[in-house]
This record gives sequence, structure tokens and C-alpha cells, in this order.
Amino acid sequence: MTETFYPATDSTTTTLKATADRLVDLGHTVRIIAPGPGLSTYRGCDVVRVRPLEPTGSQVRAAIDELAPDLVHALSPRAVGRKALKHARRHGVPTLVVEQSPVLDLAADYWRAKVAERADTLLVTSRWMVARAADLGVDAELWTPGVDPVAFTPGLRDQWLHDSWARARSAAGPRTVVGYVGSLHKRNGARRLAELAEVAGTRLVVIGDGPEREWLQRRLPDARFTGPLQTGDLTVALPTLDLLVHPGEQETCCHALREAAASGVPVVAPRAGGATDVVRHLETGLLYDPADPGDLRRAVAAVAGDRHRGLLGAQARQVAARRTWRDAVDELVARFYPAPATLGAGQERPS
Repeated sequence: MTETFYPATDSTTTTLKATADRLVDLGHTVRIIAPGPGLSTYRGCDVVRVRPLEPTGSQVRAAIDELAPDLVHALSPRAVGRKALKHARRHGVPTLVVEQSPVLDLAADYWRAKVAERADTLLVTSRWMVARAADLGVDAELWTPGVDPVAFTPGLRDQWLHDSWARARSAAGPRTVVGYVGSLHKRNGARRLAELAEVAGTRLVVIGDGPEREWLQRRLPDARFTGPLQTGDLTVALPTLDLLVHPGEQETCCHALREAAASGVPVVAPRAGGATDVVRHLETGLLYDPADPGDLRRAVAAVAGDRHRGLLGAQARQVAARRTWRDAVDELVARFYPAPATLGAGQERPS
């Protein structure tokens, strides 16, 4: 159960794709239920699209009952996922929720009643979210996402593209390319990117879109705004950066940070939220104090001006590659999926 899937390119889709890929490889039968419109199959799996002008509940119930699943697995459940959890609980179908979104104070009671209390197992993707759930009186376990170190690799760095972004032929010489990947919303700290206009010798490349784009473009006239990129383009864009910055203080999955690390790119992020699970301070990047108005600029300037920042990137690559998506999903299946009574001949058993 998901609230977004292809053609979306958000973090939920990233997690779902990686999970579905591995489940298919393991021989499981997978049905994806997602809002429409969009593709109707993925790697041989049915993708049931919930039609927006018809009642959501009846469509979700029909899709579940037709499959008669052993497990309902919901990612960051909202309109679609909550209906599925309610129906599954009524009919005794085990449920697993992976919550990838921060739970805001105004929505906390509703989330606890409609999501957490309906889930047989509740997983979150960062340590701070485990603590956040505990503050709300909810038990949640940590499940750490993975990364694809084959797709995201330093070997895909495009020097021509880097020279273009860095304005290598300008009279002042090449600049250090500082990148941001993510949606441009206030909740992601996007407006703090404007502070980087004051970091000399750098050029900002903003990959993503959102309501803060116009605001940022007015304050960052020299920055390059690419808009959102599909995964294939992102696998080239990320290793072409010199460093990645992400000012979000309530990040959960941190896919962009993991993918940058796998691409051999050092990361600058706040000492808050999920970034502290991904960035090792002075080893794979820098963690700055988000309460200090000047610390973001100082951290970016320090990495940008370091002739040996490639060592941070190399170590980031080594650390990130230790947990692939295969590792993460195998752990998910082994620890949290119901054990099948029998396995078909030749089917791979999860490690």
C-alpha cells in the first residue's frame, strides 16, 4: 500500500521500488495498490490504481480481498494506506507499516489512532523517529534503508557536466559545485539554501522542485535549478557534485544523503533528524549546528575549500556500500514478514 508510485520520484517510491524488486527476486507474489493514474504493472506485479473520483475504501477492499494476502505492507499510510489497515485489521490480516514521514504535533493524535494503533508492526527509518514515536506513547522499531551502490557510483561522474556547472572557463576559474537534492519545501529547510549565496568560490546546483523554488531563484540568481530528475539522470548528477548539502532537520529515510555518499560525495547536513544516522562527522562529511545561524555557511565553506575533500567522499562510499537495498529488504523479510509454510522448489530463502 502506497500513497505514491511511478511516475512519482519521491522517497516513498524509492523505498517501494527497492522493496518490490527484492521481493520479486525472492519469489514472493506482490501486488501494489497506489493512487492513479500510472502504470498498471511493475516487474510482473499488478499495480492496482485507486481511481480518484470513486470511493477509496471500496476499491482498496476489493484489491486486498481479491489477492487474499499473507501481509498488508503499508508505506507512510495516508488516504489509501489507512483504509487498507482498517480493512486488514477487521479481517485478521497481519499488517506492517513503514512510516517514512515525520509526525507533526497537529496530526499526532490522528496518526496514533489511524495508523500506529492499527499496525501489528510499526517501523520507522531513523533513530529520532523511534524517540518521536515513544514520546507519543507508540512503540516503533528501527529499520534502516539501503542504497544501490551499483547505480550510485563515483564512476558515473561526468566531467563535462561538472565543468559546465562549475563555470570552469570563466575568468575567475572553476568553482566548487555544491548540490542539493530534494523537494523545495519549508519543512525541508529549503530556504536555508539562500545562505549559501555568501560562500565564495562555490556554485549551487538545486535538483528538485517545490513551492519555494521561485523564492530561492530570486535570492540565488547564480544557482543552477535543474528541476526534478529521474533516477537515471540522478545517478550521473550526484557523483558530478563536489559536495551535497541538505538542511532538513526532520529527515527520515535520507535517501539523497545515502545516494550521495555511495556516489563518493561528502555531505553537509544538520546535527538533527535522520542525518545523524548517515553522516559521520569529519569522516564522511560535516554535521553543523542548525541553531547557529552561521554554521551552515561555515561547514559548506570548510568542505568546499578542502583540497582533500575527496577523502571524505571515498570514506562515505565505503560506509554507504555496507548496507545495500538487498541487505535492507532481506532483513525486513527475515525479521518482520510472516514465515511462509512452504517455499516453492528453487525459491531463494531470505538470508
